[in-house]
Amino acid sequence: MDIKLPHSLLKEFLDTSARPEQIAKSLSLCGPTVDRITSYKNDHLYHIEVITNRIDSASAFGIAREAAAILPQFKYKAKIKNDPYQLNLKQLGDLPKNSPLNLQILDNSLIPRFTAIALTNTQVKPSPKPVQDWLNLSGLRPLNNVIDITNELTLKYGQPVHAFDLDKIANQQLILRESKKGESITTLDGRVHHLQGGDIVIQDGSGRLIDLCGIMGGQSSAIDSNTKNVLLFVQTYEPKHIRKTSLYTQERTLAAQIFEKRPDPELVLPTLIAGVKLLEQRASAIISSNLIDLYPDPAKNKTINLDLNWLNQFAGISLKPTQVSSILKKLGFTSKSITSQVLRVTVPSWRHHDINLTQDLAEEIIRIHGYFRMPSNLPSTTIPHTQTDPLLHHEYQARSYLSNLGFTEIYNLSLVSQDLFRQTNLKLEPKLKLSNPLSGEFEYLRTSLIPSLLSNLDANRGKVAPPLRLFELAHTYHSTKSALPDETSTLSFITYGLDFFTTKGYLEALAKHLHLNLKFKPLVKKTPPFITKHSASVYYHNHHLGTLGIISPEVTSRFNLNQTVVCADLNFAKLSLQINPILNFKTIPQYPSIYEDLTLTSTKPVADLISKLEKAHPLITSVEYLTSHQHNHTFRLEFNDPKGNLTQAKVTQIKNNLKS
Repeated sequence: MDIKLPHSLLKEFLDTSARPEQIAKSLSLCGPTVDRITSYKNDHLYHIEVITNRIDSASAFGIAREAAAILPQFKYKAKIKNDPYQLNLKQLGDLPKNSPLNLQILDNSLIPRFTAIALTNTQVKPSPKPVQDWLNLSGLRPLNNVIDITNELTLKYGQPVHAFDLDKIANQQLILRESKKGESITTLDGRVHHLQGGDIVIQDGSGRLIDLCGIMGGQSSAIDSNTKNVLLFVQTYEPKHIRKTSLYTQERTLAAQIFEKRPDPELVLPTLIAGVKLLEQRASAIISSNLIDLYPDPAKNKTINLDLNWLNQFAGISLKPTQVSSILKKLGFTSKSITSQVLRVTVPSWRHHDINLTQDLAEEIIRIHGYFRMPSNLPSTTIPHTQTDPLLHHEYQARSYLSNLGFTEIYNLSLVSQDLFRQTNLKLEPKLKLSNPLSGEFEYLRTSLIPSLLSNLDANRGKVAPPLRLFELAHTYHSTKSALPDETSTLSFITYGLDFFTTKGYLEALAKHLHLNLKFKPLVKKTPPFITKHSASVYYHNHHLGTLGIISPEVTSRFNLNQTVVCADLNFAKLSLQINPILNFKTIPQYPSIYEDLTLTSTKPVADLISKLEKAHPLITSVEYLTSHQHNHTFRLEFNDPKGNLTQAKVTQIKNNLKS
C-alpha cells in the first residue's frame, strides 16, 4: 500500500530539526520505505510504501511515531506531539442527552466498534487554502470543509471517517446489516452497484441503502451546500467483508484498503473527537446529540516476556537493557522488569494483530537499531547437505525434453470455472469449491489440466499456423477425507493438427528419455473428453499412468477447433516413481543387425500387434511402428543374432512365419 504524505502534515505530529531528505533516508533504513521525495513550493511530498501488516503506519501520525523512534538512532532529536490517543471526551464538554438517531445493528460481528454524534448549525464552505493544498498533494480532491475534514482525519490518523446529511436519513433511523443479493446502491462517485449479497450496508428508515460500508457512502445522504445537520460517525468493520466487496465492485478506495487490514479500534473515539473539534472550528458546527459508542468486545492487553540474553544471542549483537527499553517505549510498547534480564512487554493496541511472538519483538528492536549495523559474519557451521526431490528432477527433465521437441509450456491458474469444465464434459468436485471466490472464473480448484489447455488452443487459434503443441506440468487437486485436497503432479500435453500416432510418438520419445518402456492398451471405460475407440490407456508394467487419445469433436467444436486434437494426460507423480535411477547397460552387438519392414493385415489394436511381434522370435530385437492404412499396419523389425551373421534367407523365413 502506497501513501503520499506532505512534510507539513507530518510536522503536525513530529517535532524534529531533521530535514526531509534525512527523515526519508532514516525511515527507509529502519522502517517504512520512502520511494522518493518531490518538492512543491514550500512543501515536500513523501511517497511511502507501507507493508500490509503495518496499517498503523499508513497515516501522518503513524509515520511520525516511526520517525520519533528511528531518527534518534541517527543522532537526530525527535519526539511525537499532538498524540490523538491523549484525546478524551472531556474535551467535548457537556453533551446533550438525546441520541443522534435510532440505530440498529443486526450482527455485532460486522462492526467491532461504532461511534456517532450529531452536529447542527453546520456551515458548508470551502476549506482553508493550506488544507486544500496538502489534500491536493496527498492525491485527494478538496470538495468542501465537511468532506475535507473526513479526508483530513483519514490522512492524519489512518482511521476512515464518514459524514451523513442527517436530514436526508429517513425517519432518523440507521440499520446496519448484510446486503441481500440483487440490492443496489448508487455511491458518491455516481456508480450504481448491484450487490452480490453479504456486503456490509446501512439502510435508513425507508429501507433505502445509504452507505456501502467501508467502501464509499451513498449519493442519497451526501453532504451538499444546503446541509445544516451532520451525522459524523467513525467505526471499524470486519475486514473480510470489506475486502470481498471492494474487489468485486472494483472500488479500491483508501477507506477500503485501510478497513480490510484491521485498523486500531482504540483510535475510533479519538478520531471522532478530533473530527468534532475541526467541525466546530471550520464549520461553526454545534454538537446536538449525545455520543453513541458501541464497543462490545474490546481486545485484552497482550503481554510477552522478553529474555534479553536470548535477544542478544538471537541478534548476534549486544544490546543494553536501557537501549532495548528505550526503543520499545518510543514504539509505544510498555515494559516492566521481571528480573535483571527479563522484561514483560505490553503490546500497544495498534500492534495487537501483528505482534504475537518473542521473535516479533526482537524484529522490532533490531530493525530500529538498524539491520545495516549488524555484523556481516558467515555462519560458523557447514550448510547441511539436502537431497533433491526426485519428482522435481524428473519434472525438470520432462519440461526440458518436451520443449526440445517443439512444445510450448503453458502456465495456467489453478482456479477454474464450472463453465470451462462443462465444456469438456468433465465434472468438478464440490469439496474443491472456494467459499469466497473473487469471481465465477476462479471458483474451483482444477481436477484436470485438459480444459485450460483446450482454452489455450482456442486463444492461439489463427495466431499461429498449425500444428500447435502445448503442454503443462502442474498440480491437479482431488478431494480426500481430510480437510485439505490431495495435490497431484500431472502432465498433460496436447497437439492440434497432428494425428494420433505422431502424438503417441512424442509420448514414447519422452518415456524413452526418462528410461521407461510404456505399454498401451485399448481404452475400455468411457473417459471424457476422449473418444473411447480412438484412445488408449497408458501403462508401465501393471501401473496405470493415464490416457492418450483423440478429444471428442463435440468438445473441440465448443472451443472452435476444426482440426484433430490429441491429448496425453498422465499422473506424473506416479510415473516418476517408476523411473529407476540405476541404468542397465548391454554390450554392443558383435554382429550387424538386419532391418526389414513388415506389413500385417489385422483388426487387432496396434499395441497388441507390437507386443506379439516382440515375443514372436528371439532374433527380433526391436519393433518400430511406421504407419497404417485401414487394417494394414506396417512395422520395422530389427533382427540380430549374437552368435553370428544372419542370412537373408533366415530373416525371410521368420517374416513368412509371422505373416502366416
